[in-house]
Amino acid sequence: MTMGHNTAIPNPPLKDDELTVLRPDPSGNVSSQLPPAASRLTQFPVHLTILDMLDQGGIGRVHLAYDETIGRRVALKELRDEYTQPNASNAEVINTFIHEAKITGKLEHPGIIPVYELGHRNDGSPYYVMRYVKGETLEQSLKKCIASETQSAFARRLKLLDILIAVCDTLAYAHSKGVIHRDLKPANIISGGFGETIVLDWGLAQAVEDSDNTYFYREVLTHQRHTLSDLSTSEVMGTPAYMAPEQFNGSAGKTSDVYSLGVILFRILSGTLPYRGSLEDIQSQIESPAASPSPKSINPAAQVELVAICEKAMHKNPVERFADAGELALQLKAFREGRIVNIYAYSRQELLRRFLSQNKAMLVMLSLLMLTVLGGAGFSWYYAKQMEQAKAEAEDSLVILTAFGERSQQQARAIANSLSAASTRLFSDLNRLSSQIDAKNPDANQLLLSQLHSQYPKFESFTLRNASEISTIFSKDGDDNAQHVLRPIAQIENNRLVLIYRVPVQTNNQVDNYLEARMFPEQVLPDFLPLNTLSDTHRRNIWIMRKDGLIIYDESPEYIATNLFTDEINYRSASLQAFGRLMLIDEDSIGYYSLPEADKETYKIAAWDSITFSPEHSWKIVVSYTYMQKSASAKF
Repeated sequence: MTMGHNTAIPNPPLKDDELTVLRPDPSGNVSSQLPPAASRLTQFPVHLTILDMLDQGGIGRVHLAYDETIGRRVALKELRDEYTQPNASNAEVINTFIHEAKITGKLEHPGIIPVYELGHRNDGSPYYVMRYVKGETLEQSLKKCIASETQSAFARRLKLLDILIAVCDTLAYAHSKGVIHRDLKPANIISGGFGETIVLDWGLAQAVEDSDNTYFYREVLTHQRHTLSDLSTSEVMGTPAYMAPEQFNGSAGKTSDVYSLGVILFRILSGTLPYRGSLEDIQSQIESPAASPSPKSINPAAQVELVAICEKAMHKNPVERFADAGELALQLKAFREGRIVNIYAYSRQELLRRFLSQNKAMLVMLSLLMLTVLGGAGFSWYYAKQMEQAKAEAEDSLVILTAFGERSQQQARAIANSLSAASTRLFSDLNRLSSQIDAKNPDANQLLLSQLHSQYPKFESFTLRNASEISTIFSKDGDDNAQHVLRPIAQIENNRLVLIYRVPVQTNNQVDNYLEARMFPEQVLPDFLPLNTLSDTHRRNIWIMRKDGLIIYDESPEYIATNLFTDEINYRSASLQAFGRLMLIDEDSIGYYSLPEADKETYKIAAWDSITFSPEHSWKIVVSYTYMQKSASAKF
């Protein structure tokens, strides 16, 4: 529900594509015993004085009020008169209203309006008090972008992208709590006068999973039951023009919110909605086998990266969309910051344009050179040579970027396959040996360990450990010391990272010991790299990062055992931090980052592939090539 406009709107009409679908009143009647609306305003607690009505929707209304206790203006929301009577037909609506107040209050984020008070009027009907936001809805902002020139209107709409990114960040927080909105649309997004962006109207919000917030989830479930957000309901809820296909079947998830955000992006890019009409018309279009419309078909000037993001967010198959609003936000921010958008496949020409746009200093110098040369006809030959050289350098840079991008992808995949096969082989050898261990024959066990060590001579040791010792060992992993998942465990010993491959040894179905293989990654892992560690003409670097940011291996030893996201040594490059976050999204892809080295800035193209030990445990294999170096003092 829209609230907090600069002027009071007594009951603004909404177009069909802005209406939220809710169950109609089964009786179709309003109680004849309801007191007049004016007299009902006096039934609020004495510290709340009603000043004006801001907005009114299908089941509720919002007043501007004054809180005498604090001395501030607030927004007060109550049910419309016909829903306040405590009868069976109104019970679910009343419960939904209370659920809306409580879940909005529980979600504590700058992008979600704070709830100050939940109470009951003298007649027992509920109300709640929240912050008064004076601003403009995104719907109003979009309508203001209408201009005589199509390109001018698009340029004005594109400035609203920051608002959408802020909404994605807010929804990313809600999704991290296991909560979905289910009714995202521009009319439910308001921007204040000081840059704040607020997501309103959480009346259909639903907690769908605990997402490691078990207490929060259970608390929400207590007031979510017997409401329009009850997990058992299969009714169609939402605003048809912004609803995901699955919502027409009464189900929803995080990807449903992603779809709605994609429709908002579609409006920003195209100026219109992908589907229009009645609920039945939209449902018919969205259930057709045809793909969702592309904003490119309406606005050819739309940026290809944003089009790709929009098409993925609006995919009819939920599995093909971004998993949650956080992933969508990362891609939108990459576009805003001029970085590579991973989900879009760039052509060579596009890579060249990006390269030239990121090397404006060189172009400025060439332009100055051109002006200088043109001042004297005698320099025309020199000018032509310089321009020819500049063109050749740009073409060479494109070739380098493309060639080394492909090469780094191939090498990262080859290394990942090799290390995965080596780990599988090592665990197989350890399991085979564990079945031969005899706790009563230590001499025989030592011989078996020596034989295995001879197969892996660069490993530090192969030992048999008592199970009681394992749980007390400090681990960089923080858990799973008992090796319930077959994966390498990282430990710090004398300020040095050690990788441990561990399997249980059972006696009479009881785990009494563990068989351990220990190694220093910088000594062993290079032997598993299926390529020369030296590149041909351009400097190459290979490094391995665990999913949580721990650097398992780097050809520069000082980075081993550091964490990309938490250790100060890695803070020197914001683009490297961003590259690391991108790796958490995709199993494999390609990107860019730069590093300060002495008096130069080194630019790298890098690709990664993954080794997955379990859904929670994986390594990222990174191969990077240096494609350019600039003086660190250069000004852009």
